[in-house]
Parts: sequence; structure tokens; C-alpha cells
Amino acid sequence: MDLQNAVRIEAEHEICLNAGLVHESLVVLEHLFQHVNTHCILNDVSLRVARGEGLLLIGPNGSGKTALMRLLVGLDMPSAGLVRLFGLDLAALDDRAMGALRGRIGVVLQRGSLLDGLTVLENLLLPLRATRMSRTKMTRAARLVMTQLQLDGMENHRPRSLSLGQRRRVELGRALIHQPDLLVWDGLTDGLDPIAVRDIFAMLKVQQQARGLTLITTDSRSIGTLGNADRVVVLDGGRVKFDGSREALREALEERIELRYVVEGRP
Repeated sequence: MDLQNAVRIEAEHEICLNAGLVHESLVVLEHLFQHVNTHCILNDVSLRVARGEGLLLIGPNGSGKTALMRLLVGLDMPSAGLVRLFGLDLAALDDRAMGALRGRIGVVLQRGSLLDGLTVLENLLLPLRATRMSRTKMTRAARLVMTQLQLDGMENHRPRSLSLGQRRRVELGRALIHQPDLLVWDGLTDGLDPIAVRDIFAMLKVQQQARGLTLITTDSRSIGTLGNADRVVVLDGGRVKFDGSREALREALEERIELRYVVEGRP
């Protein structure tokens, strides 16, 4: 599908949403399978995420969280199944249409993606280079993000000189600087203490309420981050083991030994 048709389909979808003719799911994942060599790392995963929703995906290392996030942002294609964002089937998009779609997504990868040859400020400005924004407005946007994420005074630092937590903040700032409709954050607590996570989520909550930001994050067995999510999905062995509210998960943990082992690492 080329860019013109992708824009037309998305516009038609928005009209249907406004008319109440379709469910307002920004993300649709249907019967996803993903194989690496002969190993099945995602096994019939189906999820829907509403516009403006905050979803936390938790599970142990190797449960398939990162693989699912890579499918979600179009870095990989599934072995089988459907990934639809903003009403568009990713498998049907050409490179130009996919590039335009990614302009609406902010991504924080688990293993980091900052460019060591650039300063913090230069890394932050990367998503804005393809826009028509003036250099003055770009710099103003970067400094606002730096203030929100407590990075003031670090604009000329290189990533290698920063702590892990500071690098994660820069990555998050770069993911947010172009005001995406969807933020995908793989490895929520990597390098961040609970207070930092709480403060960052307070800022993200404002963006959810002000402009309908949709948030999908992952973490490994981190019950302490549940308070930041509207909805929780537990993944283990490539399968969805639970999908529901924070309160429903807490109740399920009392009743289901196998679920408690996946989430908390104990029976």
C-alpha cells in the first residue's frame, strides 16, 4: 500500500471513529505467531489497545515481550497474524507509508539506541530533522523535554559519559519530542529507580489526558510498576496468561499459583 492510499484509509477510519461506527482501537494484534529458526517465541497472541490507554506488558526474560514490541513498531514482520496501527495493516504498507506511520510513534528500545557520536541535544533533535520545524523551534522543543526529564545542563554531553538512567531519559525524550500518538517503551525500569519511574509517569499521564497519548510499556516481573498502568497483560512462553485491570491482576495472583510464579518469581 502506498502513502496516498494509507492516508485515505486512515482518514476514512477517523470519520468512522467520529461517527461511532467502529471501536476506537489504536492498536490491533490478531493471532500473532513469531518463529526464530525452529523456536516459537510468540504463540497466538491477540491484543487490542484503545486510544489513550496505558498498557503494561510484564513477564520474565524470554517471555516474548521485546519480540512483540518489535512487531508492533514494524521492525520485524510476524510469521503469521495481523498487526494494525491507526487502522492500517503494517504488512500492506510500502517503505514510504511505513516511514510516515513511524512519525506518529515514539520508541524506547530495551538495549538503547543513542548515537555516541552525537551530543544529547543532537540525539534529541533527530526525529525533528525530517519536519519543517525551524531550528529555533526544534531547540526549544528539545530544551522543554530536557527540563521535563531532568536533563538540564547535559545538552553537550555525549551518551557514553551519562549514567544508564540518564541515557534512558534521553531516549525517552527523543521518543516524545515530536509528540507521538503512540509511545512504545521496552524495558520500563531499566536504569531507573522507582521514584524516577513515578515522576516520568506523572508527566506521561498529563500527555495522556491532554492529547490522548497511548502508552505501551514492558517490564520484567515488576509488580511495583502496576500503579502506572490502566491495564496489565502478563506474557509467558510467548502466550498471554492474563489481560485485565490492576485490581483484577492482584486478585488473580492470590488465586493462581502459576501466575504468581510468572509475575513475582515465587509460587
